[in-house]
Amino acid sequence: MLPIERVRALGLVRGRELDETAAGRLEAAMRAEDAYRAAVRLLAARPRAVGEVMRRLRQKKMTPQAASEAVGRLEAAGLLDDGEFARSFARSRAERGYGPARTLADLAAKGVDRRVAEAAVAEVTAGEGDRMAEIEELARKRARQMGDLPAGVRTRRIAGYLMRRGYAIRDVRRVLEQVLAT
Repeated sequence: MLPIERVRALGLVRGRELDETAAGRLEAAMRAEDAYRAAVRLLAARPRAVGEVMRRLRQKKMTPQAASEAVGRLEAAGLLDDGEFARSFARSRAERGYGPARTLADLAAKGVDRRVAEAAVAEVTAGEGDRMAEIEELARKRARQMGDLPAGVRTRRIAGYLMRRGYAIRDVRRVLEQVLAT
């Protein structure tokens, strides 16, 4: 069902027969409205990136034109913003102990432009000292869990764990030297 504003914008009048052109415009408007409603439902579940919404709409067999129109409406309304999504996502990942490299990779997988993702991650990880403290805390926690393992095995496992979480090898090495020395 189309909102009355969309019907009026199409120039449709009750009682007048639709010609082929008007019927095509009506069909396109209905597909765009279906895509918009599907996108709103997606966003109601959780925040999403533009690329992710487009991909999901295409999976639902929405036409590219309808999906683009729906995304455009959501962006114009301020409901879909890759920059805000990336900052929120990066903050959430940082709070859960993920490093910049992993967060960038995850944002790229969600379809966020590389520059937008890098800016968001840089903004969130601006405090170098805080990040090193977080890595150290993760390493200490992991070291306590592996207390009975030989030193070499424990070092490899902690390093692998931290690197999978997206921390740079130089930071991991620096933290491991501190954590395993104590």
